[in-house]
Amino acid sequence: MIPAHISVSTQPNEVGPVAVLEFWVQALISQHLWYREQPVLFLMDHLCKAAFQLMQEDCIQKLLYQQHKNALGYHCDRSLLSSLVSWIVAGNITPSFVEGLATPTQVWFAWTVLNMESIFEEDSQLRRVIEGELVINSAFTADQALKKAQTQLKLPIVPSLQRLLIYRWAHQALVTPSDHPLLPLIWQKFFLLYLHRPGPQYGLPIDGCIGRRFFQSPAYISLLKEMKRRLTEVADFHHAASKALRVPAEGSEGLPESQAGTPGYLTSPELHTELVRLFNVFILWLEDENFQKGDTYIPSLPKHYDIHRLAKVMQNQQDLWMEYLNMERIYHEFQETVGLWTQAKLESHSTPCNLSVQLDFTDPLLAKERVLSNLQKHEAPQPPLFLHLMKPPVPVISSAVLLSQKDAIQLVCTDLNLLQQQARTAALRESQQVALDGELLDTMPRQYVNREEQATLHLECRGSSGKKCQGAAVVTVQFEGMHKNEAVTQQLHVLRKEVKQLQAEAAKPPSLNIVEAAVHAENLITALVNAYKLQPTPGIQKVGISLFFTIVDYVSDETQRHPPTRQFFTSCIEILGQVFISGTKSECKKVLATILKNSRLCSLLSPFFTPNAAPAEFIQLYEKVVKFLSEDNSDMIFMLLTKFDLKQWLSATKPPLSDRTRLLESVHLALTAWGLEPDEDILMPFNLFCKHWTYLLLYQFPDQYSDILRLLMQSSAEQLLSPECWKATLRALGCCAPSCQQGAASAEGTVLPSSSDALLSDKQVMETIQWLSDFFYKLRLSKLDFKSFGLFSKWSPYMADVKTFLGYLVKRLIDSEMACLAQDPTVSRKTVLKSLHSVIVQLFKPWILVLEDNER
Repeated sequence: MIPAHISVSTQPNEVGPVAVLEFWVQALISQHLWYREQPVLFLMDHLCKAAFQLMQEDCIQKLLYQQHKNALGYHCDRSLLSSLVSWIVAGNITPSFVEGLATPTQVWFAWTVLNMESIFEEDSQLRRVIEGELVINSAFTADQALKKAQTQLKLPIVPSLQRLLIYRWAHQALVTPSDHPLLPLIWQKFFLLYLHRPGPQYGLPIDGCIGRRFFQSPAYISLLKEMKRRLTEVADFHHAASKALRVPAEGSEGLPESQAGTPGYLTSPELHTELVRLFNVFILWLEDENFQKGDTYIPSLPKHYDIHRLAKVMQNQQDLWMEYLNMERIYHEFQETVGLWTQAKLESHSTPCNLSVQLDFTDPLLAKERVLSNLQKHEAPQPPLFLHLMKPPVPVISSAVLLSQKDAIQLVCTDLNLLQQQARTAALRESQQVALDGELLDTMPRQYVNREEQATLHLECRGSSGKKCQGAAVVTVQFEGMHKNEAVTQQLHVLRKEVKQLQAEAAKPPSLNIVEAAVHAENLITALVNAYKLQPTPGIQKVGISLFFTIVDYVSDETQRHPPTRQFFTSCIEILGQVFISGTKSECKKVLATILKNSRLCSLLSPFFTPNAAPAEFIQLYEKVVKFLSEDNSDMIFMLLTKFDLKQWLSATKPPLSDRTRLLESVHLALTAWGLEPDEDILMPFNLFCKHWTYLLLYQFPDQYSDILRLLMQSSAEQLLSPECWKATLRALGCCAPSCQQGAASAEGTVLPSSSDALLSDKQVMETIQWLSDFFYKLRLSKLDFKSFGLFSKWSPYMADVKTFLGYLVKRLIDSEMACLAQDPTVSRKTVLKSLHSVIVQLFKPWILVLEDNER
């Protein structure tokens, strides 16, 4: 049935042989332990034979290759495969679909499997590294080179020596029947490995062949002897076959003699003669030790070495020697199988003989008649419905793409290039429209011009009161008349035509490939997101992150100007950003760098900038934002600042004092960058910095109190800070009433909080007063202007807040001393009063001190 199905598929308007081969192979290999079932292997052998005849082996090798890699633990978890494929082989031999050393019965299947494993051996670089180790280390055995290669390549499974392809082809060549069509090609595959000269691959001169290095142990030396003996037997067989019409061979694939009317196909004597010569050449190649030493000059060899073919082998030319393959026999056997199936099908549908006679249900030879008899009791089955094959309008997203960063990016870039080109075309069309409109506006005033003209009018006189006129009056009139400029009119006609044509092009729906690209990219993102939600793995997340930044790289002025493209790119970035970027620690720095590099992406990317997800890099990210402070990017700074949840970071990470001091300096740098009077357009980010300033002040108070007080005073002395910083600081310290509006209320009439609710302790109040006294006194004496004119002129922007702060400190000082007097009446009140007076005088002394000329 299968060969007939394949034969029908090759006819015009059919699905083609590839689809049929893939269907049957997938059906067979989906079974558990299928490679151990002889019926399955029998069918697989015929499928491989048909694929070889039709030159479609790739479709079978592709399916076997993927299952082979999965079984070896590539791209998946081996524990998940244990229920699907159980590779339980004695001696821990590496898995293979051809169990044992070789198979003498399913040669076509073995040929396909070994070729598939050859591809894997090349892709994994196993053979290249093994040969390199043997070339570099002359004392290494094949087993030692294999272990070194496994360590170097970090393969997920330790390969066994028996599974190297040079041994697999050798064993398969030994057991393949002498008359099998593939036997010459199997020997060719062996000699391509045996006579390979790998020296130039490693920067070494052309040396000897590498094959004998794999056959140094006694067991493999005996294998070479067995191969030589087998070559002699095969050469003798073909020599005898060239002299006779038919020669029986062991394991021949010819049909049984019992099948009358289907005579076996005979191979021509000429082909047998060529095969005799070929196998004798193989014997010479196998025996000659000079090939392994590297001191043989090939053109000088005798003719019977077939030096032309030998050179091809040593140059690793992989073209198969199809001239030694009896394709006519293969085609004949395929057609013969199809004919047998057709004949059997026709017999099953022919009118049965009279079955009125009771059949013996115990006789197995009458099974066919019993089945046909039972079928006659039912209605004839209806033919199957005609299947209309439909090609999907958008290519299906392969699950393998979701795990390959390179393939996913390549796939989405193809779609994004089309969408970006569409946006560029739309932007160009828009620019052309603007240019044409401008040219129209410039040209239209020149369509009509006024020219000075003169006209003579004859005014008829009809007379009046019976008097006659002397005739019509002649009047000459000069005026500016309107004239149309035909050249300009023609130019306007051309411009209007171009505008209509441009508008018609803009009104056309997008081309089909643009729609397909958008749907395909959306399908890829949807499949990736669904796969990640179903099973979040680092591999899928890595692909999602790569796609996010790939799409971001495609955002440009053109894509933002074109509404459909802008909406599509925005949607893709939002989906990928929410799933893969937001909250991902490793991507915070890259997202911020992308925004700072291109400020127009801020509104698009800032929702996925989550610095709190990377607590160790929080301060570093904050400093990068502060470095980009300027008046023209205040919106960007504000959007980025809103992503820094300073309260949450402080409570979650509990940073040391050094880190908080470093962050405080960044906040202070930002506040001083905008000077005494920040512009209105930067008030929003400025207020956020003020909040962060107070958060750091209040966290684990009074750790940062002294630093903040020092920075506040030093910057105010240079008028680098806005008075709003003072108000925010005083509100945080509780130095003004809650009813005061942004700290603007004066100290007079203000109800200050009691000492029991105050943030500063009595000791800290006293220390603050002493520090301020020293600071302002040193400041007064630091400059000639301050000595001559005092501090008020320089501190005028802050005086309201300074008075509030000093008033609060003095009141707290007095309250504390009064409380002490109430507790200890024995203390002299006069002494306390003098002490208070002295402290308060020292606090206000820098402001009211009058210096003599000699002190200035």
